Amino acid sequence: MTLSALLSEKAKESLNKICIRFKERTITYSELDSFVNDVTGGLIALGLRNRDRVAILMSNCPEYIVLYFAILRAGGIAVPINTFLTPEEISYIINDSNCRILIYNNPFVTHIEKIKSKIPSLTSVAFGEIPKRSAEPYTNNDDEVAVLLYTSGTTGFPKGAMLTHKNLISNARACMMAMDVSRKDKILLFLPLFHSFSFTVCVILPIMAGARIVLLESVKPFSKVINSIVKDRITLFVAVPTVYNVLSKKKIPFIARCLFKFLINIRACVSGAAALPEDTIYAFEKRFKIPLIEGYGLTEASPVVAVNPLKGVRKPASVGPPIPEVEVIVVGEDGKKLPVGETGELLVKGPNVMKGYFNKPEETEAVLKEGWLYTGDMARIDEDGYIYIVDRKKDLIIVDGMNVYPREVEDLIMKHPLVEECAMVGIPDGKGSELPILFIRKKEDTVLEEMEIRSSLKGRIAQFKNPKKIIFIDEFPKTATGKIKKTELRRRVVIS
Repeated sequence: MTLSALLSEKAKESLNKICIRFKERTITYSELDSFVNDVTGGLIALGLRNRDRVAILMSNCPEYIVLYFAILRAGGIAVPINTFLTPEEISYIINDSNCRILIYNNPFVTHIEKIKSKIPSLTSVAFGEIPKRSAEPYTNNDDEVAVLLYTSGTTGFPKGAMLTHKNLISNARACMMAMDVSRKDKILLFLPLFHSFSFTVCVILPIMAGARIVLLESVKPFSKVINSIVKDRITLFVAVPTVYNVLSKKKIPFIARCLFKFLINIRACVSGAAALPEDTIYAFEKRFKIPLIEGYGLTEASPVVAVNPLKGVRKPASVGPPIPEVEVIVVGEDGKKLPVGETGELLVKGPNVMKGYFNKPEETEAVLKEGWLYTGDMARIDEDGYIYIVDRKKDLIIVDGMNVYPREVEDLIMKHPLVEECAMVGIPDGKGSELPILFIRKKEDTVLEEMEIRSSLKGRIAQFKNPKKIIFIDEFPKTATGKIKKTELRRRVVIS
């Protein structure tokens, strides 16, 4: 089955059931399918040909979802653009993916002139200007590429991960089983639609289940998120660690907390897109009495690889076992499988693994070997098959030949009551070793000194793991989903 066929099938099954709620608008499954048909014809009228790439530069709105499915129904390939990028960065992605058409909405009108100056041949059209025409849908094969999702580009330029219909549908189906999602669920979507985690878990998955998507423009103001949780009777709350960290620590009057618990209908909260501190899980669940399950994934895996089960054993320090149909192993530097409990690079195999990087055969060969995806994440797997992410392979700091995993130190620092966020990076010392540098953002209106941090680490980690330098920072540079940009932090370090 393809994504286009999935939507059509659900439209026939559900008819007048609400699929999307956005502000005061509601769109049923049959209406959504009809809108997609109209825009499909319009895209073909604009010159979209089979296998053409179409860039989407739009903020969260129902039209984004309509356009995504219409591109596929017309036989094209969707290229969602990170809306936080500059026109220059967007131009790179459009050029790299050979996009012929760019569809945008009002917030990005000012970007278009700059992008067009760099790519004069690009056809750029506001969504509202797409002609509405009927057309015969293209008959896709489920092994054809549906979307090019560009990685964050923490090392070198971004690369377009080629995800097929089969990749995305198999991933959504496995997540539906792991999270026990049904047509009764109402899923809140406020994360950016361009991100693989939010689109798979908050769009494809609920459509597959026949559930309702409650769409917000963004996470800000957060009061709208809270209002929607109560007003729309949200049952599944999907967010990133930053949101849960704020909720677990934010001062909320006791009466307000009690009232909130009485009014909400959430059966589970899901965290993804970045590592979730263990302390945040305990603090959140203690405060709200709602299970918070952490998952793990990466763009190249469509993106979900593992999630702690809602039914059965949950291990808060882990990201859970792999989802159905997905295999994982851990290997050493020699590429050989490691025994249970040992740390090495995590490899993933399954129907969710990408086809490769667009027009990048060498980069593809480096990460796809004999059906295994080399994730670049260091992990260990316990005797029950639960995965524990230790750190990113590229974030590993080597101090005098000894391995230092920043997350180990970061988790300890996050236990300090005055620390809001932290991140540790390694900087070459020019002598073949690296210097661990710790960045800390303390809580507002508090006083926190370096010596207090060092005292909290004393006796808890080996001496070589201690930060060479501690830098207090007002705000961390982050991606759209809340991941701290460690590459940017490294650039800020000056070693005297």
